[in-house]
Amino acid sequence: MPVNRAPSRRLRPDSSPSAVVRTGLRDLLEMKLAAARDAPAAARTAVTAWMAGRVSQAMLTDVQLVVGELVANSVRHANAVAGAAVRVRAQLRTDAVWLEVEDGGSTGAIVRRAPDLENGGGFGLNIVDTLSARWGVTRDAGTRVWVELAFRRPAETRDRRERGA
Repeated sequence: MPVNRAPSRRLRPDSSPSAVVRTGLRDLLEMKLAAARDAPAAARTAVTAWMAGRVSQAMLTDVQLVVGELVANSVRHANAVAGAAVRVRAQLRTDAVWLEVEDGGSTGAIVRRAPDLENGGGFGLNIVDTLSARWGVTRDAGTRVWVELAFRRPAETRDRRERGA
């Protein structure tokens, strides 16, 4: 029997079009954004529209924070080149939400650092580390940061937040 495939739908964040592809067990959002100041907001808007009603509000909030931080880091730290782009991928899996943010940057260390309470900065990867089950970096022709946000039962989410984790 053929797999029932939902038609693709298009989302249009302010920076550029995004395509949603749905096939069988795969549920994937991919978008390419100009590496501009409004890219984090555009990524959050697109991911929110795509995931709304399909994950818990707690998971949606976590995804919004993580994708916003990763896109902001890409825009801020990637090699600034005219026409530079940031690619965002999100996938709903059985046990987790998988996020990837990729840019053309190939220099600099991607590591957590202590937050700078006086001048700002240093919060992004600490947020990613706190909210994710795991995350990492792949470098080849550019930089790709990937994050896995595990689905948790509501009590686990509440307990984790109350502990400050």
